[in-house]
Amino acid sequence: MAGEIGVTEIAASSQALISSVVQEVLKTKAQLLPTVMDYSSLVGPGDKSVAINKRTQFTQETKAENTDFTKQVLTFSADTIALTDHEGTYAVLEDIAKFQSKPDIVAEIAKEMAMEMAKDIDDKLLVQLKLASSSAPDHILDYVDTAGDVIALADIANARYLLNVQNCPFEDRWIVASPKKESELLAIDNFRNANLYGSRDALVNGEIGSIYGFRVLVHNSLADDDCLFYHKSHVGFARQMEASFESDRNLASASTEFLMQNLYGSKVLDSGLRGVYYNGV
Repeated sequence: MAGEIGVTEIAASSQALISSVVQEVLKTKAQLLPTVMDYSSLVGPGDKSVAINKRTQFTQETKAENTDFTKQVLTFSADTIALTDHEGTYAVLEDIAKFQSKPDIVAEIAKEMAMEMAKDIDDKLLVQLKLASSSAPDHILDYVDTAGDVIALADIANARYLLNVQNCPFEDRWIVASPKKESELLAIDNFRNANLYGSRDALVNGEIGSIYGFRVLVHNSLADDDCLFYHKSHVGFARQMEASFESDRNLASASTEFLMQNLYGSKVLDSGLRGVYYNGV
């Protein structure tokens, strides 16, 4: 009968609710996405990659008397983000398990899939973030305290210096620290706790404070002696397909199939010169 609320309407609202759960989990659990450049808006239909243009710089010079200025040119090149990470999670829920489960098991399936997706994105971003330049100059370093590998102000100052030399903007600089390094950072007098330093920027999940112009995150996927320093432009990310959560009936097994998937890519930019990797080597 027209005008009645039926299965179709309920299914649509349920799907919208599940989608909001998925997006909220991804937002809170994919810690590193807000700290890198997101080029998803550049992805078009049929694209297999995204090219991020870069160029050389002009050099100001002083004119000598009776001498022409030196002719300078700009050389353009590109870093390419390949959209090859097609990731997903598939599960099957039998009807008996659905009806005899106390919690909303479908919502729990969606939430768990989203958490795994967020972890996968972060893990792939960490791989790229660690690809700091190893030469000219070397951005993969040991700590001043080479015996104990305890992070100190001198290490942070050195990372800041290396990014300054590369003309990285002073805003949007990040430290991503392991839990061990977090405890060492918290012991430094100059460290300011995130709930005290009054930043106008929204706090990122896992953000604990700031020091020497770096906003600091703690991340459990890093090894004990890992600590990453970088500007947001150090790594680029591009998504071709938003995270989707779909379900379908399998009548033969009296069950429902669930699939969550997305398609994206990430890549270190500018030859790794916008990041510094301390790893106690």
